[in-house]
Amino acid sequence: MKKKLYMAVETDEYELPLYVADTSRELADWSGLSIGYVLITISHCYSGKKAGIKFLRVNVEWEN
Repeated sequence: MKKKLYMAVETDEYELPLYVADTSRELADWSGLSIGYVLITISHCYSGKKAGIKFLRVNVEWEN
């Protein structure tokens, strides 16, 4: 089964996870930033230095 997860991570070299969500909307609500900003930063691979948070989309696959 394949699924996409959305993550907010720290902007340092370790990129430790701050929050994991099922949808980009949930991630935007948690961060207080707009959904458009979250999606743009994900699609353009922004570093997140300006907002202090980097956003990622991660594809995961597992068996039931």
